[in-house]
Order: sequence, then C-alpha cells, then structure tokens
Amino acid sequence: MERLKGWSGKILHINLSDSTAHVEPTETYLSFIGGRGINQWLLFNLLEKATDALDPSNLIILGAGPMVGTLVPSACRLSVDFKNVITGGVGSGNCGGRFAAEMKFAGYDHIVIGGKAENPSYIYIEDDTVNFRDASDMWGEDTWETHDIIRCKEGDHFISTLTIGVAGECMVRFACIIGDRGRSASYGGSGAVMGSKNLKAIAIRGRNSPVRVARPDQFMTRLRKFRSQFFEQSSAVKIRREGGTLGGYLLPGEKRPHGVKNLGEAFWSNESLQNVTREKFDQFLIRRHSCFNCPTYCSSIYRIRDLLCEGLQSNSLRAFGTNVDVKSSEEILFANALCNRYGLDFDQTSAALAWAMDCFETGIVDERDTDGMELTFGNGDCVIKLIKKIAMREGFGDVLARGVHEASKIVGRGSEELAALVKKNSIMEAGVRSHKAWALGIVTSTRGTGHLRGAPVLEFQNVDPKMSRKILKIGDISDPTSYRNKASLVVWQEKYKGIIDIMGICALTSMWTDINLFVPEDIVGFLNDITGMNYVPEDLMSVGEKLQDLERSFNVLHAGFGRGDDLPPRKFSDIPVNAGPYKGEKLHMEKWNQMLDKYYQLHGWDPVSGWPTRERLLNVGLEVVANKLTENGIIPPD
Repeated sequence: MERLKGWSGKILHINLSDSTAHVEPTETYLSFIGGRGINQWLLFNLLEKATDALDPSNLIILGAGPMVGTLVPSACRLSVDFKNVITGGVGSGNCGGRFAAEMKFAGYDHIVIGGKAENPSYIYIEDDTVNFRDASDMWGEDTWETHDIIRCKEGDHFISTLTIGVAGECMVRFACIIGDRGRSASYGGSGAVMGSKNLKAIAIRGRNSPVRVARPDQFMTRLRKFRSQFFEQSSAVKIRREGGTLGGYLLPGEKRPHGVKNLGEAFWSNESLQNVTREKFDQFLIRRHSCFNCPTYCSSIYRIRDLLCEGLQSNSLRAFGTNVDVKSSEEILFANALCNRYGLDFDQTSAALAWAMDCFETGIVDERDTDGMELTFGNGDCVIKLIKKIAMREGFGDVLARGVHEASKIVGRGSEELAALVKKNSIMEAGVRSHKAWALGIVTSTRGTGHLRGAPVLEFQNVDPKMSRKILKIGDISDPTSYRNKASLVVWQEKYKGIIDIMGICALTSMWTDINLFVPEDIVGFLNDITGMNYVPEDLMSVGEKLQDLERSFNVLHAGFGRGDDLPPRKFSDIPVNAGPYKGEKLHMEKWNQMLDKYYQLHGWDPVSGWPTRERLLNVGLEVVANKLTENGIIPPD
C-alpha cells in the first residue's frame, strides 16, 4: 500500500509493565486528522471510566499533526493527552521544541504509553527500535540534567526529550512534562502521571522517515506567499520576534488587565511594571532561540544566579510577578527557573502560592502552619522557598502540592472562600472580570480553566466589526466588556484552536493573536498540498467542533461536569476591578447565564445539564460516544 503523505502512518503503543511495544496504522483514525484530535479519540476509547489518574492504566498519549516535520512555519507542536490528575476529566497539554518533529522523522504520528515500570526508567525510541532503559541514576535530577545525561548516555547530541523533574517524581498534582529542557506541556498533571509510571523521560531520534509532501510545487508556491505575509504584515510576529510573549504582554502597560494578589485585584500600576520591563530581564539573557522550524524566535535562555533556564513568558510574569505582587525581575526569573527545573506548571504553582499568601494575610493560617514562614504578598524569598517545598512535598509544601481545591479542604477555616476554582482547577488569569468572551472561554475550558481552548485574544485587539463579520462571520466583538456576540466568538475559537492543535501549529502565530494569520483557508491549502486530500475549510471547522463534543463527553463520563461547573468563582462577580481603564467591571451572573445559554445552544448541548445530547453526538458522527454515555446512564437512549 502506498504510504500516506503528511502522516507517518503509524501509531506506536508502549506498555511499561512488560516492556513491550507494537504499532497500528494511523489511517483508521483519520476522521480526527491528527494531533490532539486523534489523541483524544484514543483516550476516550482506551480508558475505562473508573481509572484513577495516577493508576498505571492511565495513558500518556503523544501526537504530532500532519503539518509537523514540514516547512510550514511554527508547525512543531506536540499534543500530550491523558486523564487529568486534579479534575478527573480531560488532561491535555501542548509544547513546542523538537520532539514532535523527531516523532515524525522516526515514523510515528502518535505514541500511546501505558502501564508502570518496575523501577525508574526512560524510553529511548530510535526509528523502529524502542529501548527500555534504567533511569535509577537520574531519579532526583532536574529536567536540564536529565536531558543532558540521556544525550550523553546515548551518544547523540540531537536526541529530543520529554522529562520530569523532582515534582513529577513526587507526583505533585500539577507537575508538568518539560520538552527539550524548556518547553512545558502543562495543565492537568502530566508530570505526575509520568512519575506514577516510574517514567523519568521519553527520548527520541528519527533519521529514516522524512515527511513526504503530495504536491511539492504548489506547497512551495503557497509557502513563499505565506512567509511574506508572516514576516511583512503581521505585527504580532514582529512583537514576539523582538521581545517574546512578554513583549506583547507588557506593551499596554497599566492599560491592560492584570491578575493581582490571588486575583483579588485586577490592576498593576506602571510604577510596579517599571521594575519588570523587557530590559530588566534582558540583563540575564544569554541568547534568543526558537522551536523547530519557527522563525518567530520568541524564546530565550537566561542565566539567573547559578541556574540556566528557558523563558521568560507572559505567564511567568503573571505567575510570579503580579499574582503574588513580586516586583523584582531577578526573583521572578529565578522562580521561573526553579519551576522549569523541577517540572512545575507555572499557573497552578502560582495559584497555590497566592492562595497561601492570601490565607496568611487574612489570618487563616500563621507561622505554625507555614513552617515558620511569613507568607506576605511581595515576598519573593518566600515564593522561592515555597516552590522548593512544593516540588519536594516538604512541610506546608505537601499541602499545596495537592492543588488549591484539596489544600483548601485540608486547611478549612474559610480558606475555600479565597480560592478561585472551576472544575476543581485554579484560575490564574488576567482580564476575567473585564473581558467577557475571554472569561467564558477560560471557565468552559475542557481542561478545567485556562486560556488555550476557547478564550480569544482577539477580544483584546479592538477588531473592526467589518473584519469580524468578514472573517469570523460574527458581529461586533470590539467591546470587551459587552456580552453581545461573545458566546459565538468563544465557540468559533474553540473550533479553530482544535484545528491548530490537530495540525501541530503554534497558537502564537495563528488567528489567536493575529486575525490574518493561518486563517482556515491557509490551513486547508497547506493540508491539501501536504496530504493530497481535498478538504475545504468547513471540513476542518467541523472536526474542531466534533473534538469539543468529544472532550465535553469525556468530562461528563469521567468527572460528571455539567452546567454548574461552567460558572465563574464568586470572586469575579462580587469584587469589581479596583482601578484602571476597566475600573468597576465584574461578571454579572444573570448576563453570564444568558451568555452560557447561547453557548450551549450553538453547541447543540442540553441547556439545563450542559451535556451533549444523544441527537447531537449522532449528528456529528460520535455514535460510539453516545452509546458509552447511554450505557453509563448519563444520557437516555432516545
């Protein structure tokens, strides 16, 4: 049979319990195209309902979309999917680096890892060979050291790795996987899942399976035209080339919303921001660099105190700056470095730190609870000490390592009122009170909060109504404080982001940040040139929509989430923005519920439960999903 173009054609299944591996064809699953789509389909079908996230039968599924390994700019992203450790629902991360490309070059579109190794181990995949290696000597090492040790052991400097640090080994509930030393697959505790499997790292090197393009001449013509647009017309690309994601985040200064002091406030003044400018961080800069085949060069390597680290992103500033009110660039960068090395999700780490500080300042906890530390906002030294304690699960750090939902139940004393939780997961975001579509996308995210599903950056960009009608087929979205048209914007963004993750394109170079970049017509053109298929934009948007139905169904089946889990924490409806251009803004629950009704209507979900109906699932071709929900008594047979 002729080999597929674009796809490598194989899915690799690995069982750590008995050190075996086998492959199956990708072609069976192409209705979900690739990347996050096929990952989630595999996860839904292979995982039993009662599976605990830290049980050996939980899976880590890696996916590289059909554009990965080609010359499409920024097509380097790896989808990582599993059962969420904190929420019990969808666990899903996405990281850059080189790993996804090496997967394709080794001949695999997806890798499914289950079971548990008897002793600390790592997997080394070299083309058709899967090697199971002992990692006892690496247990306890950080992500950078582990990466270097594996390259040295295997004698190849070009090996790409996914590693965990001590946080993953200790199964901190928000530990993450670190790709190639600095690219994190966060949200959901992927590092803890690897740690529960005694899996220290996955390493890969591909030499024998270059990605073949079906229509090379048309592809190169399209690529030349697109690259011209990419470099010459995109202000978003220009800003990130000059200053990374932090550059774009800082540009509006105090005119943009911020998440401050455990999200109790939403304004950081220019006086505070002047201590954390790009120039302040650049004094620690070693060099700029990029992920595989990405001309944006938005990442950097820093030396801070005695550590090299990768960063610094806008999330780092929000996590270890505004949300804990630390105004020292050195302390923010060092906290970033520790999380990078330990393998900790910045957002959930910050949420735990800020919640603990809030509890201390309100008198709910004191030095007897916190190992003698005074956990006051602005105390960068305490931030650094607590990060270490969380990673190693020492003292009060062990309480915080469980996540804010469980930690607040342990502490009690009214500490639950200070948490900002949705689906048991902490929100650690800016703009939730003022930007209504942004808030809806974060709260309804299938991952259990987070801005990388349906939350649209376009809402921050004052998009001309003529442009939104022409490109998005949605009315005026220019006023972030308005609820009008925002449910439609979130549903559109969910479908579009699904496509981006399926293809393996970076969101930072897409319509998420620039309405003219990687529009569906661009994506379908590249996909058809690469694969030889004849998709149309509507086909892709339909797959993105079906993916949302699938993930929603997984959450219903495994975690029971419904409408009550799509409501924002009271903090955002009770406490208005305290200063700045959005002063007085908050979420109004009556308007929120009206927006949520519209959101469900657009999805075809039941407005009372928030669950997909059987009719809806059958209409989008998810009969297997409908039957499983029916068998489990969740939706009726008719």
